[in-house]
Order: sequence, then structure tokens, then C-alpha cells
Amino acid sequence: MCIQTVNIDDHILLWKSATIQVFDIRYIKIHGDEQPSSYRLPASGFLYAIKGKANVILDNKSYKIESFNIAHAVKGSCLHISAVENSLEYYLILYKATLPITSRKDMLVLWEREKPVQLQYVFQVTNALTLQEKIETMHREWLKQNNLGHFHVKALFYQIIYELLQQLHQQHVNVQQPDPVEQIQNYIDEYYSLPITRESLAQILNYSVPYIAKQFKQKTGRSIIDYLIQIRIQKARQLLIHTTLSLQEVASSVGYEDVSYFIRIFKKHSGLTPMKFKQQPNQHKSYRPMYRLSLSNDKKWIQHYIGNDNYYQYKQKGDLLMNKKTKSSMMTTLLLCFTLLLSACSGSAMNTTNNGETKAATNQAAEVQSTTKIVSTVKGDVEIPVDPKRVVTDTYPGFLLTLGIKPVGTQELYMKSPYLKDYNEGITYFEDSLEAVVDLKPDLIITGDEKKYEAFSKIAPTVLIPFTLEMDETLEEFSRIFDKEEDVKAWLDDYHQRVAKAKQTVQNIISKDQTVTILAGGAKNDITLYGNGYTGRSFYDGLGLTPPPKVINDMDPEKPWLQLSPELLTEYAGDYIFVAVDKATETYDYKSEPVWKTLDAVQNDQIFEIDGWSFWFSDPISILGQIEEVTEMIVLQVKKIKDKFKITLALYSQSDFLLISIY
Repeated sequence: MCIQTVNIDDHILLWKSATIQVFDIRYIKIHGDEQPSSYRLPASGFLYAIKGKANVILDNKSYKIESFNIAHAVKGSCLHISAVENSLEYYLILYKATLPITSRKDMLVLWEREKPVQLQYVFQVTNALTLQEKIETMHREWLKQNNLGHFHVKALFYQIIYELLQQLHQQHVNVQQPDPVEQIQNYIDEYYSLPITRESLAQILNYSVPYIAKQFKQKTGRSIIDYLIQIRIQKARQLLIHTTLSLQEVASSVGYEDVSYFIRIFKKHSGLTPMKFKQQPNQHKSYRPMYRLSLSNDKKWIQHYIGNDNYYQYKQKGDLLMNKKTKSSMMTTLLLCFTLLLSACSGSAMNTTNNGETKAATNQAAEVQSTTKIVSTVKGDVEIPVDPKRVVTDTYPGFLLTLGIKPVGTQELYMKSPYLKDYNEGITYFEDSLEAVVDLKPDLIITGDEKKYEAFSKIAPTVLIPFTLEMDETLEEFSRIFDKEEDVKAWLDDYHQRVAKAKQTVQNIISKDQTVTILAGGAKNDITLYGNGYTGRSFYDGLGLTPPPKVINDMDPEKPWLQLSPELLTEYAGDYIFVAVDKATETYDYKSEPVWKTLDAVQNDQIFEIDGWSFWFSDPISILGQIEEVTEMIVLQVKKIKDKFKITLALYSQSDFLLISIY
């Protein structure tokens, strides 16, 4: 926090020019035996103690307050009151003060420099009885809830501000300006399970988004969103190790309603999926199997001051229990147990008199065990065939084909990848028709669409694999379902070798200090900028190319794309540019386009057009194809430039020879 003294003349001038709005005035009494109270203030406020003693914490800074102490806290501060002796009585005045936009420029600059409503302080007033009388009158007038009473409140508020400024100046009180970075960190540490954005933080703390983003990055070396993700993942690890919560419950507890996104973000930051992390033998798990850790965000004593403040609401959806058995699985288990029980009770008599029937029952049980198995999914445990023969999928044909499994039916869209064109024969396309799926007589359905799960599960055993997982995570799920761990490992080993080769080839041409921008739309259409996702995935994640710094700073990792107007191109353009277009109908002369022709990548012939449709697909076969296609494209472009250079050099040599001959 920045410590400073008040320039009373400047502050009086600013308060005189400010527009004041009083939000609330409350009288509060806390008894010593009550739970500690905590408020996240939705506006700046004054706390005036009239009786008792207590410990007050404002954004982690502790103060002792007693009768006739006044404290000023800024918007977004966490006000925590504890260690109350007998009781504490105080008034809380919440207000907002702003300078009109029409104010003179020098006033606006002064307001921004002094920040009168952003100062934090606690001190003992000297004219306590006079001040208390004014505050008590304000409270009585406020309770009248009429215009005249509220006008009186506003008039008294100015008088209180004047007296406080005089005493701050006379007592040489040191005031503090809260560090917005510390405020953000404290807020995220406490409310990580809520929907938090940079915009919501800026509004809570009364700063602009660019200001808090820049301050946070400079002080911590990371973005606000990165810090939020780090805290959420730390809390999720604790819950996975120490509780029996389902995956959906863990995700919701740390602020992710979309369990598939939670799995993906957890894997990215932990190196393992949540379930694999939980199963690690070296984790420090609780010795009490049914012990459920109290969530750190489940603080019963926290009272959000304004109940209908949208920032303090938390929407919860239904839980998906990971250990829930399907009905068919339970019935099979009961049948087997009943059969074995009968066998045990019959003893030797059954061995001698009903030997044939006993063997038949045993063989039947063995057959049930050998033809089905239970797999754990985000929808609970599901019983599926051990060796399914007729697999249907809506969104995952490319993943099945990677494993050497040809689906009997799928949606045509996901087979339109040019990299899958050799696999189409023998596959039926059903689009959105459930009747067509029934006609295919599937013994297993794999879906990536949660909305279709219930309908599919009525046709055949169905496994939901969230469509937002990364490629290797999705392959792990498939390997587990089909018992093809070795096949997947072999494919991934080959994949990583080929990608490493492609990456080395490309990085021999495009160095680490050169940047690459991925766009879509072409020179005549709306422009889309991609980060490390969608069309940009194969470039940044696959080939390890470097995006321009502004792409990194401005791109939200949860939504890795931005719409751009052409005039912003120069801010995001890298040394190399790849533009996704419809190559069947589109190609552009970028050197003749007003904005494009100014870009270094265009002038240096380091701009490439790729087929946007081909780079839409995200199955393993398509991703590998995209990476190798880009590699070949870059190599051919370099060869083309070299050949052009050789021709130019040869022409220059011939010209020199002719000149020499003439002379």
C-alpha cells in the first residue's frame, strides 16, 4: 500500500466538485460471542464506532478500533471484524463519489492523482459528540425513506467530510492507498468459485480494466486470468486428494460448471487428468475414506452486504456422480451374487446330483463377466460390451479410426475432413435422426454432445466424452473404453516423432524470435484472429510457433479468438501470417489491398493461404495432416524464394558479362 498525507486544500476542492450518492446507512451491533463478520464492500464507506472494542481487518491490514474511532474503506475492500470485547456498536455509511465528465481537465487530473475515495485510514476523532450527533441524525433521516430526508443526509454528509478532512490534516494522519493488485489477489483467493472476469473485478474495485490488467501483469508477471486458474487448480487438487467429491462436484466447487473444460484446464496445468491425479499412489490422501474436506470458500460467517449484487451470486447446476452405477450394471451384479449364493448353500449335493446344471450356471456367469465391463465416465459408471462390433458415434469418427475401429455410423460433417477421405467406405451417415441410429443396431454409442446423451442411452450403452478435451486426453478416454492402451501409445509415439520432425524443419526456417499470426476471412471479409485453439492449434501447440506479444496479452485463453477490423491488423501482424480461406473459391492479392500491403509479412512474401475447412477438424489424423501440410507449405515457399533468388542472381551475372564484353 502507498502511504501518503492529505493535501487538505486539494481534497476540499475535489469533494466540493464531486457528485455524491449515499447508498446506505446502517446501525450495527455485534456481541462478543457472535461469529466474526466479514463484508465485501460494494462501495466506499465510513465505519464509525460509538461503543466497544474490536479488531478490524481491511484488505489484510489490521487495526484496533474502539469508541469514537472512524475508519474509511474503499470499494471492493474486505472488511473483517473479529475479537470483539463484550460488544461493538457502529454506524456504516456507504457512498459513491465521482467527478462529472464535464469537469475541467486539470480537475480530472487532480482527481486521478489524489484519488480521495480510494484512501484507507483509521483514526480517533476529537469532536466525537458533534460528529456522532450528525451521523445519528443522518441515520434517522435515512430511515424516513423520503426525498427531503435523503437531501438532509446529503447535506450532513458534506459536513462530516469537511470535519474529517480538517482532523486528518491537524493530526497528520497517514492515509493509505490500497494496492489494486493485492486487492485482486485477496478477492480471488476468497471468491475463486464465483464467476470472475477482469470486467467484474474492475467494477468491484472501481478501476478501469486496462489499469488493473497492466498493474497486475507488472507486479506479478502473469495475467489476472492465469492467477485465477492457478488458485482454482490448487483448490481442485486439495479436493481431489482429501475428499470423495465427484468430478462434477469438484469442478463446480472451484468455479467450473463445464466439467469437460475443467478436465482440459486441469490437465494443461497439472500434466494429468483429474482422475489420474487422484489415482496417483504418491498423493497425500486422507486416512479416513469418508472424510469430506470443508471447502475453503464455504465460509458461513461471510455476509455479502448487498444480497442482490450480481457479482456475489453463484449459479449451481445438478451434480453428476462419478460413482453412480447404471441400473443394468446393478442388476447383473445382483444376479451373479444370487447365483453364487445358491451354489454355496447347495454344498456337495449340487456337485453330485446337479453337476451339469452347476457347470451351466457357472459358465453362464463367466460369459456375462467376459462379454461386458464397467467403465467410469462423467455420467457415472456405464456397462458396455468388452468387444463392441457395431460402434456408432456422432462427433468422434476420426478418433475411432485412429484406433483402427471403423464406426458403422456417424455424422457426415465429421467425415468431411480431407485427411479422412480414404476411410469413408462402409460408414452410414445418420445426421440428427434417432431412427437412423436405431436402424444401425449399435451395441455401443460414443457421443460428445451432452444434450443427446439421454436419447442415445435409450438406444444402446452410451459413453459421453466431453468434446472440449484436448486430443491426447480424448485418446486416453478411448484407449480406456476399448482397452487399447498399447495401440494408443504406439500411435502417439509415432505422432510425436513425426511432429518433432516437422517442428524442427519449420523452426530451422522460422526462428524462435520470429512471430506467427493466424487469421481467417481473407482480405475482403471480416477478420478473425486465432490464439492457441481452433485453427491456431496446429501452429502454436503443434509446431511450437510464437504468436506476437499482443496476441498473447489480448487473447482470452477460454475463448482463443478475436474479431478484428482491418485497421487493427498492423497491431497483431507477425513476421509470418497464415490466412484461412475457402481455397476452392477464394484467393487474394494481398499486395494490392490498402492495409495488407503495409504488413512486413506481405512485403516479404511470408504470407500463406490455408484451407479454412481443412483446419476446422480436430481429430488426431486431421491434426497430424494439418501440421505436416503446413510444414510442406513453408518448405515449398522457401524453395520458391530461393529459386527466384537464383534466377535473379543469374540475370545479374549475365548483365555483368555483357557489360564487360562491350567495354
